Formats: sequence, structure tokens, C-alpha cells
Amino acid sequence: MSPLMQNGAADDFVRKNPDVNRVRLLVQIAQGLEYMHTRNPPVIHGDLKANNILISDDGSACLSDFGHSRTHVEPGSELTVAAGGQRAPPPVTMAYHANFRWGAPEVLLDGTRRTPASDIFSLGRLKVELLTGKIPFPHLTDYKVMPKVEADQYERPTDSDAIAYGLDDEMWVLITECWSRDPLRRPSASQVVERLRRMPEPASVSPSWTPCVAADEGHNSSSSSKMSITPGTTGSTVYWPMVVDLP
Repeated sequence: MSPLMQNGAADDFVRKNPDVNRVRLLVQIAQGLEYMHTRNPPVIHGDLKANNILISDDGSACLSDFGHSRTHVEPGSELTVAAGGQRAPPPVTMAYHANFRWGAPEVLLDGTRRTPASDIFSLGRLKVELLTGKIPFPHLTDYKVMPKVEADQYERPTDSDAIAYGLDDEMWVLITECWSRDPLRRPSASQVVERLRRMPEPASVSPSWTPCVAADEGHNSSSSSKMSITPGTTGSTVYWPMVVDLP
């Protein structure tokens, strides 16, 4: 359960607040993912995109919508052994495939189960989404996206606005590392947090910026229909949907 967040989702928020520090939002999102991935067992979000990030009244980013979240169990773990010959629960594939613009290729193309590394891939897509204000592959129709995913192709945004929002060379290197075709070569959420924190404040940030809180409009605000994690509040109680993806 989360409180009412009248700033709504991150995709609308950055459009209404172009001077917001988008790198700071990305740090907070990565911190929330770090919290999930460092649980025992780790928790996979499974549906990272800007529309599933809520913005609090003070302009902080909070992860939300855990309907596709799963606990992650490594092969050979005690839980795997205890399961014996039992059949693993089916992965959530239809919903994941519906969000293929953000999805990891090993899940979309190879049918492997989601892992913390597949979350990291989606986090890379989300970074581009927030820094450009556009969904991944914004100029491609749906049927033209999958060939790009298969070929590991993504055209770097080079417009002046994206650069001013924080999409510089250092950020692009981090994004492409998140998109490594080999999941084992992707950085961890903790590594992403550390590197994002070292990045400079974007040129677009206004020193006098304050969040533009939306009026009480049902279609713009988000309430307890979605759970949320506020980065840094690791002492709070969070009830996870305990569905296990066994290898």
C-alpha cells in the first residue's frame, strides 16, 4: 500500500517538470532496485518502466506496481533442493512480452526466467526513457522493435535536450553496460547506484525548481492501488507477493 502521490508517474512528471534533476530520480530508482535485489532471497521487480515509478510530494522517485514481482532463487540453493522434483511455477511471460520495449532479450527471445540482471536491462531502458521523455524506440512501430532487440541495436539520442537532462557520454556508457547481451556482464544495482551518484548535476536543472504537484485528478494521481518503495526507507515494512521463480 502506498499513500496518495499526486505527482503521479515519472513519465508524466518529467514532462510537466522539465527542470527536475532526472539523474537524481535515477539514483533513487536504482536505490529502490538495490533494496529489492539485496533481500534474501532477492526480489525481482519484473516490470520496470517510467509509468511504474511514482513521484512523492517532495519529488522523490518510488518504485511501484509489484504485480509481476518474484523472489529469485539461484540453482543449487536450499529452496531449489527442497522443491525436489516439484514443477516450478510458470513464469509471467505474457505481461512481460507486452512491455517488450523495456524487456531483456534473454527473457523475450530465449524464454529464460527473469533475474536481477533482467531488471538491470530494463533499468537501462528506463534511464533513456526518463532522460529523453520518450518511450524506448520512440520512432518505431511495435513490429519493428523486436528486430532491433534481436540485433542489440539502439540509436543513441543526441539531441541537445537529452544531453542537458543528463544523457552524456558517461551516462551512455553505463546504459549500454546495462544492456549487455550477457546478463553476467551487466552491473549490479549497487554498482549502478554508485556510478550514478558520481555523475554531475544535469545542465537543465533549475536551482529554484520545486515539484509541480498535480491537482486532485483521478487519472493523474496514484494511490494505494500500487505498493511503493521509497528509496532510503529500508526500515519500513514491505509485504512482498511471495511467488517464487525456481530455476
